[in-house]
This record gives sequence, C-alpha cells and structure tokens, in this order.
Amino acid sequence: MYKKIIIAVAMLLPMFASAQERFAVVDQQAVLESLTEYTLVKTRIEETSRQYKEEYNRMTADIDKKFEEIQVLNRQPGLADAIKERRVQELQNMQKRAQQFLLTADEDLQRQEKQLLDPIKERVRQAIRKVGVEEGFTFIFPIEQPLFYNTRVEDVTDAVKDALNFQE
Repeated sequence: MYKKIIIAVAMLLPMFASAQERFAVVDQQAVLESLTEYTLVKTRIEETSRQYKEEYNRMTADIDKKFEEIQVLNRQPGLADAIKERRVQELQNMQKRAQQFLLTADEDLQRQEKQLLDPIKERVRQAIRKVGVEEGFTFIFPIEQPLFYNTRVEDVTDAVKDALNFQE
C-alpha cells in the first residue's frame, strides 16, 4: 500500500514542479531598435555601404566607357590587333578589380557590423538574463521562434528594455 502511495506521489511531483515554471518571450529586434547606440551603428554601416556603392558605380561607369571605346576601335579598319587586345585586356582587368572591390566591401561591411553590433547584442543578452533571474523565469524564448505559446507565456520585451535603459 505504501509503495503505491509513494509511486503516486513520485509521479505527481513533476507535475507540481512544472506548474511553478514560468516561460516568457522577448522581441530581441524591438529591444535592439530601442537602443540609441544600435541606431547609430546601423546609420554608420549604412553610410559606409552607400560610399561603397558610389565607388562601385564609378567603377562600372568606367568599365562601360572602356567597353564603348573598344566597340568604336573594333569598327576602325586597319587597327593593329595588338592595340585591340591590349584594350580588351584593360577592360578585363577593370572588371576583375570591380569584382574584387565588391568582395572586399562586403567583407568589410560584415566585419564592421559584427565588431560594432556584437557588444550591443551581448548587452541585450545580459539584460534578458537579468530579467529572467529577477522575475524567476525558467526559459525566455525569442518571440520570432516559437511555433506556439499561450497566455501563460509572458512577453518580457518591455522589462528588458527597461533593464537596458537603467544601465545607460
């Protein structure tokens, strides 16, 4: 008889423990966008990206001009093949430099974004942990990922924003 009671209590105990667990979601993007430093970093990266695009546009304009020159040269009778080949080689080199520039610019933008945003994202993670500990949550999930949650799950986005604003 005692064994049955002990087994029943042992089976019910996890149910009581899970009733004490609290779950929450947080909109990390909204938290990030609420930070002034995040906005400044994004603006800086966008400005650098704009500069790279302008430079690439200048390069492609030069390539287009060189291509038109080659088209005109090809229509001239009696022009030495060596001159034509040299101009085509120049065009190919310009195209290679433009492609390399695109790769370098993209790598630089990714490096800048990581270097500048990682510390901000870490501050957000720390604020989420702080809210989780202070409020006694078992789990805090990104709001973008859950496939389902009900009213027992709390949204702590504002609490995280408040924790970050308190730090500033």
